[in-house]
Formats: sequence, C-alpha cells, structure tokens
Amino acid sequence: MVVEGLNGIIEALVGEAPVEKIILPARRRDERIARIKELARQRGIPFLFSPAEKRGRAYISSVATVVEEDVLSRPAVLALDRVEDPMNLGAIIRTAFAFDVPVVLEKRHSPPLNETVARASAGALFRASVHRTASLQAFLRRAREQGFWVVGAERGGTSLGDFKPPEKFILVVGSEGKGLRKPISSMCDFRVEIPMRGDFDSLNVSVATGIILYSLIHHGLK
Repeated sequence: MVVEGLNGIIEALVGEAPVEKIILPARRRDERIARIKELARQRGIPFLFSPAEKRGRAYISSVATVVEEDVLSRPAVLALDRVEDPMNLGAIIRTAFAFDVPVVLEKRHSPPLNETVARASAGALFRASVHRTASLQAFLRRAREQGFWVVGAERGGTSLGDFKPPEKFILVVGSEGKGLRKPISSMCDFRVEIPMRGDFDSLNVSVATGIILYSLIHHGLK
C-alpha cells in the first residue's frame, strides 16, 4: 500500500503502521516534513528526498486490525452492512476514530483496506480500531449475548433526537439505496432515523453516520 500526502504519512507513523520507507519532496518547505523525519528516525524507518516527488509517499506492508474481544470491550460500536464504496468507508472510519468508536466490517461485503480508504480517512485508518468479521449476523449475536443492544439506522425509526441510547450499543448502518439486509434488520432492538424536511429524504452514508454517531454519543452522556 502507498499512502500519499504529508498528513497521511504522519497518521501512519503515529498509528505505528508497518511503514517500510518514505519518499519526501525535496523542493518543499513544510514543518510537517520535520515531524515526519523525527517520527521516522524514532522508528528506524528509512526516508529519502526526491526532486520529482510533490506530495510525499509512504510504503506500508499492511493495515493492522483488532480482534473481536477488543471491540466488545467498548461501550459503543459501529457496524457497517454492505458499505462497499471505499471513499465512503474511509470517511466513516475517520468519523468513528474522531468519536473513539471501533468499526466492524463484514469481509464479504466491504472493500479492501487500501490506498483509497486510507486517503479518504485522512490517515485515520492507521489509528482507528477496525475489525473484520466473517459474518456480521454472528458477530451481532455474540455481542447481544454480552449485553449489547443493536440500533439500526433505518427509515421509519424513532426520530434521532427523541432516542436515548442504552449503555452498550452497536449502531448498524447499511449502504446507500439498499439499507440494511433483512437478516441484519431483524436483529435490531431499536431503529432510528434522522429527521429531515419532507421533500428531502437522502444523505450520503458517511454524513448520515456521523450525524447519528454524534447524537447517540451525545445523548448517552446525558
């Protein structure tokens, strides 16, 4: 994987991603370059300057994920059902990291954690807690056995402002257009929706996820 851009490189280094080498722009004056050099030296990662390089690049061997036990040790979890666009996935991971919420993906119905996802996450991919599961249904079943309540983002649900989340919950968000699969929807203990004006009923999935996450966490703290 190649991560481009100084901010993304810094996030990868801070997140202790397995960076193999870094190429920096030789003709650019930017305080972030000094930060990258410092972090790279601390970790023994080779870096070089190239006159042809404009943005900066980091070569990364893989993206680390977390185990299920780590995810279920947290009070709030975000699970994605068929969110297959890498740009949306990256944006959602960035938002989840900002709220300190782990993200669960089903292997068969999510894109690879590649350069596109990393770029869309502004490097948060390398610091966020992401878990890939073989079966989202099975994961939700195990989570419920450990005291989690499943909250589905679906039309016709309780207005977001009127919903008081339980102490331990998993927010499940589906893809744009298709929403949640029926087997996943049937496992939801609660359903919530974002109240909007009557002649407009659709938001980008990453935007909607950010709104719902903020509301649930904000209301949960009250």
